[in-house]
Amino acid sequence: MGFKYQPLDAHQIRLLRPVSGPSHPLSFEIVHISLLSKPSYAALSYTWGPAGDTHGILLNGHDFAIRRNLHDALQQIHCSKRVAQLLWVDAICINQGGTGDALNELSVQITLMKQIYEQATKIFVWLGNPENEANNRLAVQMMNTISNRLRKVVEKGRPYRPWWWQHKFRTAGEDVADFVLTISPTKDKEVFDVPGSRTYQAWLGVISLWKSPWWTRTWIFQESTIPESYTTIYIEGVTAMPSSSKVRFLSGDQDTSWPEINATSIVASTITTTPGIDAQFLVGALKSVDKLRGFRGQRLQHVHWSFLDILQMFRHTECLDPRDKVYAPLCLAPDDVLHYIRPNYASKTIFDVYADVVGYCLTQPGHELDFLGHTIYQEGAQAVVTPQGVKSVLPSWVPNFSASLNIFAIPKNLYVPENVGRKGLTFYDKRGITSNKEAPIAAYNPLGNAPSRSFIMDSKLCVSGVYLDVLQDIIKNTGPDLEAIRAAAREQGFKWATASKHKYFTGESYVDAMNRTAVLDLVYDEKGRPSERGNKVDYAFLRKPRDELSLAEYRYQMNMKTAQVTAAALRDLGSSQKLYLLMIPNTAMVGDLIWALAGGQALYILRSMNQETNQYRFIGECYAHGLMDGEIVRQLTLGEVRMEDISLV
Repeated sequence: MGFKYQPLDAHQIRLLRPVSGPSHPLSFEIVHISLLSKPSYAALSYTWGPAGDTHGILLNGHDFAIRRNLHDALQQIHCSKRVAQLLWVDAICINQGGTGDALNELSVQITLMKQIYEQATKIFVWLGNPENEANNRLAVQMMNTISNRLRKVVEKGRPYRPWWWQHKFRTAGEDVADFVLTISPTKDKEVFDVPGSRTYQAWLGVISLWKSPWWTRTWIFQESTIPESYTTIYIEGVTAMPSSSKVRFLSGDQDTSWPEINATSIVASTITTTPGIDAQFLVGALKSVDKLRGFRGQRLQHVHWSFLDILQMFRHTECLDPRDKVYAPLCLAPDDVLHYIRPNYASKTIFDVYADVVGYCLTQPGHELDFLGHTIYQEGAQAVVTPQGVKSVLPSWVPNFSASLNIFAIPKNLYVPENVGRKGLTFYDKRGITSNKEAPIAAYNPLGNAPSRSFIMDSKLCVSGVYLDVLQDIIKNTGPDLEAIRAAAREQGFKWATASKHKYFTGESYVDAMNRTAVLDLVYDEKGRPSERGNKVDYAFLRKPRDELSLAEYRYQMNMKTAQVTAAALRDLGSSQKLYLLMIPNTAMVGDLIWALAGGQALYILRSMNQETNQYRFIGECYAHGLMDGEIVRQLTLGEVRMEDISLV
């Protein structure tokens, strides 16, 4: 007879207690424990794997089927004796049935996930059994070596100083830049070598680790990026590092941790950008790791995210149920989000869940329409289905969070560091990171303080706004032939400049206006966030090789690249009938309309669907150089434009 779940009380979870005995089959006792009692346990993070291949274990003496990948993980943990007491595994400890009771339990347990992983004493990440055990061992050895090299660079840059010595505070970005300058992939055979060498085989092992399906899972962002829990007080300038890492990555009988992965990914990124080295085999595997690594780094630095920022980070991940793209990030969301969005797998459709996100955003003063920056119209891409077969067709204004779009919303805030004097003796919080306060201020303000009148009615979003202009010409930003695109851009750009007599209406030269438009007029900081206005892209400077740059120039080049890449993601350069320079969604068409909407901190591209009823299809956000700082308010005051009520469908 198979195992049957018993109901859980409030705040309770199930934990597995290994039963001593033979490893075939694995046997566990399942116990109910309240999280309020602060139990000591380890948690497992893994991928479920294919549904067909199952193995049996015993729960309380009863048969229970689990998938092969989980069985491999439990087998390795058992053999290595990593867990002697209690273990939490979602596929076993949460009732995964399809009944109403099981779905209701799942909805409640989802809200406890953050607490479950934060209270765990250890988190084991199972990356699977290695493709090649020898390469796997070489990979872990090399990662340890690279991590030690980074640690020595950091220690050299942060030597001991008495508290009364005046010294400059160093950022993590400066540490990384110093480390990169010590790496020479073309000369150092411990960093990179020819195929068949020990170093090359080690990189093949690293790639195998980084290509694990685990890196693409939706739930890993909360599971594996828990900041290390330790308390320390020390003289500023002295390196402080945790004695051990809470998160351990397991691959077969080898294990590693975040410090090793972080250092190795920095080296891999340096190798792939070094001229004369064929290391493209590293690129694909590096992308998934870098996204999670970057997220963890920001989490360690107390970076504040809006709920939309968090949802965007999850878009490239994979999950069976599209509703998880909203429910999984709830554990990282601001507290007020749970007042509007509660997990409900039993009765809510995908449209209901995604519209709940919109409903929450409409309650945020000054940022009511920020969610529009997370959607871009794509023909036929708005239909989504739950695992139970319930289909939702999303209106153009509802972000499809299940779609893996490389989209960056036009930034709504500038993050400006507060001018707080630093002292020699600095107190650090439980994660060992200084609390660098940053005051977010509005990046743009097209309609001033015009109040938002936006609301949802059935499947329409009712808004008020100002029609500004019509899209007249487009310079495409993407395509298979990059040189052809650049040539066409130069030709079209010259025509636009000639039509404007090489002067933009703001008084600056047309070239400067175009270069500022190409980066949305934003300067980015070392955390990858906009910190001030007034930037313009310098293509000649961006093409300079790293070995020709000083440390300060290299950091400035990296920040400029961030500004350019972020602005260009799924966007083209556009020109309107009134000769405004624009950054527009790459699905926009000549004839589309440029609008400012009350409650929005950007401009928007709309497509007329029914002029009599004022219905429009939402295409995407838009930046118009010279119209982002209240200039439209002046036009309203002079009667040159007027506010209208319209609906998005």
